[in-house]
Amino acid sequence: MLYAAAAIMIKVAISRGANSWAVAFITNVGMMVIYIPMLFFGHETWHFAAASSAVIAGALFFAGQVGTFRSLATGDVSIATPALASKLVFVALMSLALPGSRSGMSLWIAVFLTMVGVMLLHAGPRRSSSRPLATAGWAIFAAVCFSATDVITQAGAPRVGFTLFLPVMFGTVAVASFPLLLPHALRRKRPLQAGAWTWGSIGVVVLIAQSAGVAIAIALFGDATGVNVVYSSRGLWSLIILAFVARQIGVAEATLDRKIFALRVLGSILILVAVVLALY
Repeated sequence: MLYAAAAIMIKVAISRGANSWAVAFITNVGMMVIYIPMLFFGHETWHFAAASSAVIAGALFFAGQVGTFRSLATGDVSIATPALASKLVFVALMSLALPGSRSGMSLWIAVFLTMVGVMLLHAGPRRSSSRPLATAGWAIFAAVCFSATDVITQAGAPRVGFTLFLPVMFGTVAVASFPLLLPHALRRKRPLQAGAWTWGSIGVVVLIAQSAGVAIAIALFGDATGVNVVYSSRGLWSLIILAFVARQIGVAEATLDRKIFALRVLGSILILVAVVLALY
């Protein structure tokens, strides 16, 4: 729910002139700030020799963000977002390499239903000017990076120490953001409209909160695949929230005919079934 709300608020901010790279930079630095206090707790569980896994996870997370932004800049969201949903499959496959991984039939059915559901949720018209191959390529690259991040977090956080792993991981993301994102963030591409950074600031705070929730869930409970199945319900929450507030906040959405709406409802139902299978 938080991801859906954050994405809509950031979409409003960007549509009003906020620089998308600036949003990414502020988000990355903000995540580092909220995790730094963890360094004051749990020293007895730390293992510095294994902390390199946190640095690797941070580098992969940063690369995934770059892939996501390149995908969205290259083509349609209706192509990029379903391609990003392939993350779920990569997480499930990579998790099989971990000791004690869960690979029951119900989980694989959940993975399949989630993939189909996300594709149906994003059914709709596409612009003829989009570059589908490049868009999908960047999105799949991002999905692989994010998948590897989740699996490394699941395996590495218990060894490194939960209160050391996450600060090092997101510290790496923030450090990489200064030379690689800040120059783009400082460029003003369009004039700002009223409320652009009000929406952007609130969206960034909510986005950071939901990112923390996902990372903590994976680190504490060690089920990256199950977490990502549940996380895939963000498409459903986006649809629900937009249905109620799109006009009020000025989010322009394509007019949907009954067939497309029915497909999205079916996609929502499939994702709900997948969530139940992942949890039980």
